[in-house]
Formats: sequence, structure tokens, C-alpha cells
Amino acid sequence: MEDVSLNIQGEIFKVKKDTLCEHSDYFRAMFSGHYVENNQQEITIDVLEAEIFKIIVQYMQIGLINLYEYDLSTIRDIAVAANFLQITELMKQIEYTLELQITDSNWVEIMEIAESSTYHKLEHVAAVHGLLSFTNMKPEYIPSMHKLAWYLSNPYLNAENESDIFKFGFDWMINNETGADALLIILSCLDLTKLTTYDLKRILDLLGDYVNSLAIKVVQCLCVLHGYPGGISPVTLKNNRQKLTEEFTMRVWTETYKLVDECKPRKLVYTCIVPMWQLQESNHRPLPHCLYTYNDGEGLSKWMELTDSVLWGWNIITWGLTKIVMVCGEYDRGSGKFMRDVRVYDTVQNEWTSHGVELPHRRHAGLAVVGNSLFIVGGVGGHRIVLNTGIVYDLKERTYRKIAKIPDAIQSPALCSHKNKVYAALQNNIYRYDDSGETDQWVTSVATKIRLSCIRPFKDYIYGIQGYFSHLYRFQPGVDERMEIITYFSNLPMTMCNIGNRLLVFTQTIHGHSDILFVEEYTGEGTDRDSEETKEKPLVNTTLFCQGGGSEIPNEIQGETSAYNRFLKEYKGDFLADKPKVIYKQKSSQEGVEIKVIDVAGSGVIVLSTPPLLKDMSDYHRRHLSQYTYL
Repeated sequence: MEDVSLNIQGEIFKVKKDTLCEHSDYFRAMFSGHYVENNQQEITIDVLEAEIFKIIVQYMQIGLINLYEYDLSTIRDIAVAANFLQITELMKQIEYTLELQITDSNWVEIMEIAESSTYHKLEHVAAVHGLLSFTNMKPEYIPSMHKLAWYLSNPYLNAENESDIFKFGFDWMINNETGADALLIILSCLDLTKLTTYDLKRILDLLGDYVNSLAIKVVQCLCVLHGYPGGISPVTLKNNRQKLTEEFTMRVWTETYKLVDECKPRKLVYTCIVPMWQLQESNHRPLPHCLYTYNDGEGLSKWMELTDSVLWGWNIITWGLTKIVMVCGEYDRGSGKFMRDVRVYDTVQNEWTSHGVELPHRRHAGLAVVGNSLFIVGGVGGHRIVLNTGIVYDLKERTYRKIAKIPDAIQSPALCSHKNKVYAALQNNIYRYDDSGETDQWVTSVATKIRLSCIRPFKDYIYGIQGYFSHLYRFQPGVDERMEIITYFSNLPMTMCNIGNRLLVFTQTIHGHSDILFVEEYTGEGTDRDSEETKEKPLVNTTLFCQGGGSEIPNEIQGETSAYNRFLKEYKGDFLADKPKVIYKQKSSQEGVEIKVIDVAGSGVIVLSTPPLLKDMSDYHRRHLSQYTYL
């Protein structure tokens, strides 16, 4: 075919028709049908930009494009043009490249590119990344109030508790100087029916400088509701309308009711994964090691065979909520033949991937993940030497580097990450890994006087267990100087998982062939709001509210008969943890197979069902967001 001239923003591009038709369905239809452009020597296209069309013409002429050379803004324009011109292969390449580039800081922009270019799969993948990566998210990554409200109110947001969500929105509001009216929008993003004592205390602290705002009065009303039988719910609000309007005002009651009635429940289902070893009871023959799953709906069930019984000393850990990492191990005891590769299971793709690397010889290590960095510490190496060395493996780049030695050479050290720091429980102390860039070291964080077998972060604390004792220990990093015993289990603890608002602890009786596996639940709440003993127990004391929050008790609720004021007066301020509650039990021997938790192999939490892409917002949000057209 002959050349044709294309006028794009006044710039003329001379391109062969067959080149255009080869790549673009738009031009193929134009030049093969009975369109007037088919007979024109110069065609004007108003909707394209000259600089972007120059890139597309170059792609058509050489058949290649390196999208990594361009920033996301340019790729957005290329995607819009490719979509308009119906260049299928380029559209596929853009979608594939953008999916590989998704990070915590750009997922919103990539989701918006996908939405404008009708890349439905990419839009979904970007949204899921953002929702499941909330713990790593920063307020500056969210560009607008509308996007913030969608994000924080999404039922599938991976947040440990509702107060973390409120704090994120509060920090965004402060950074963008939106004013106190935005506080109600942030409150409307919460699942208010799930607010705990811990959540309400933190929210009151944050609102200390907004003593005259409607938002803080609503939170105070929620505090009172929390103490009523039935807790925070529309029914409780209706049943106690007169008392609440007398204590607060009709406006406060109405606003509280709207918020509670329209709040969306959280729907993300967390599944614990626990390694188990299996033994054939008839002949005591070891069977392949397996991963078992546990969630509230399905209980404990076998999920997948992980490795045959000849590999021992292997470790697993979760990388985010959709990937499981398996490392280390020795084939046959004392063989000197180690598994040195890194294997990653993707719960979305339902497949294992081998990284094809060779890590140092190691079994019975301790693992922790921070971002894409996998810490592998301690354990046993070749010639059965107990190690005090460690490495950090980059799960994205598939490379590793050595890090500072731990103070104790130890087999199966307990590790965890807490607020992007790695902690290791060794012989008598828990240490924190510090890396200044030039030097790194393990710094004593807290004394334990006992070697813990498992540590996990939960809320502001790090919790620990020891398999020979039924105690639950904890300390607050940067605050406490030693671990303290706060409660105890009904059985001996083996491992534990943090599923956001609870710690699930897998415990086991030791009675020969009558062993029973239990799951015990610890919420971190010091009281049971439905028990007769604690119905009237308050959520905050006067000191916490007035000094910690920097505010005063509002005049309208200072009366002696005020339920809120009774809360302030009666609260003791001392934390007394509830005993963990047994929520599941199962015989460890079923159908001739005995199972036991491999406590030294690790455990984790994943999401097995990919969250859907939900765009709907509540009526409350639509009403209040109308004033934020500029954000």
C-alpha cells in the first residue's frame, strides 16, 4: 500500500498504510471499508497527542517498544492511544509491563491507568495489591479524598484493627489540611460494629485536639454503646435513643445512627497455615509432611503435601497474604545434602515456583519477612555446626547478602517482624536487628530469662510462647525492659498466627495416643463486654482522656449520672488479660493417621480467595464527599 499522511496536532506523519493496518484494527477498518478516509491523502486525528503518536509509529515500524524507558504518566497516554487505535499486541504488552511494576507507591496510579484503558484484569490486580498491602501503605500514596474513602471503607482491606484504619485516614487528613469535617468521613470508613476497647482508646487519643467537633462526640457515644448489651449496633442505638439523646444531643445520636447503620462489614477471610507431620499408626511409617489450613468456617483441614518425610529442618513463612516461601532443610539426617533453593507458592496462581538459587547450607533456621526481604538466621549448617550467622534474601531480585552475626549460636531461633524491624528470640534475650546502611548489628531489645519457641507481633506488642509451658508472654518494643506473663492457655502452645484482630494459638495435649489439637483464641481485650461482671466497665479513664488525648471532658457529659462519666470514674486503667478461649478441637489421630504440629517449621496467615473489585460507596460517603471535588 501507498504512504498516507496523518495530521496529529499539526504535525504530519507519513506512514505506509500496510504498516498501520498490520498493527491497528482501527486503521485496518478505516482503509478496508467504504470510509471517506480511504481515499484521502491526509487524515486528521484530533484525539491523539503528537509525542505519543511518534512513539506508537516507532513501535509499528520496528515491532518493539521498551516501556521501561517511560514514566507512568507517559505510559498512561500510550495506553489511551493504543486503546483508541485498537493495537492489541501493544495493549497486552502495556498491561503485562504495568502489572510487573505495581508497588505500594504507584498501585493507585496503575489502577487508574487500567480503568481509563479498560484493562479490567490489571485494574483488579492493582486494587488487590493495595488492599492487601495496607500495613505497608503511606497516606501520601493516596491522591484524593474520594480514593481514600473507597480504600479505607473497602470490606477487603487488610487491616489489623479499625483504629489503624482511622489513624491512616487521620494522618492523610492532617497532611492535606482538610479540616475537622473530614473526620466524619474517616469514621464512616470503619466497621464500627467491630470497634474494640483498644480501638476506641486510640481514636479518642487522636481526637484530643478536636474536643468541640461532632466527630469526637460521636466517638464518645460509641464508647457508651460499647458498654451496653448488644454492643455497637443500630438496634442498640434505637433501644437506647432516649438515654443517649439526654446524655448527648439528638444531632449526635442521629449522626451516630447514620454511621453505624451504613458502615460496611469487613469480609476478608484469613486462613492460618500450619505445618504438620504425619505418621501411619499401623506401622509407624512416616508420611509426607503437609500444610494444614485453619479458618473459623472450615476448621482444621489438610491442604497440600509439602515435602516427603526424608527432608527435615525445613522452614516456611508467608510473603504478604498470597505467597508462601519454603527454604532450608537437610535430606536424611546427617547426609550433608541440603535443600538450598527457594520455593514460592502463589495462592492466586495455585503453583510453586523455584528460584533456582543456592543459599548457604542450613536447616532449622529462623525466618522473618520485611517487604521483599527474607531474613534467614541461625540454625544448623554442614557437619552439624550450630550457626550464629544470617543472610537477607531479596525475594524480588533473587539475590542474598550476609548480615551481622546473632549473639548466640542457636537452632530454630524464633523470629518475627514488627513495624518493619526484625526481632529474634535467642537464649535469654530478644534482639532487634538494626541496619544503618554502613554497619548492622543485633541490639538487645528485652530480657526474657527463657528461650521462647515462637514470637508474633499483635497490636503494639510482641507476644511469645514456650512449648513446655502454658504461659503467654508479651512486651512492647521500645517501652518494656522485660517480658511479662499476661495469661495462660488450657494446653501447651505449639505455634500461633496473627489474623488481625486476634491471635490464634495452636495447642496440644500430650497423652500418648489420645493427643488432641486445639485452637485457642486471644483477642487482647481485658474485658468481656457481654459478661455481667464487666457490662459497665468503661473504655478510658479520666487521666487517659484528659492528659493522653490533651482534651477536656465536654461539659454536657460531666453529670454524675452520665453513663460516659461513669465509664471515666469506674475504669481502673489496669490491664488484666482474659484467658484465651478454646474455639476448636480435634483428635490428632484420624483414619489411622496421627498428626502433630511441626512447631519449629513456622506458620503463617494467607488469603485463599482473591478479593473482588468493588467500586460501590455508601450513601453516607456520596453525600459527604460532594464538597471535596478538588481532592
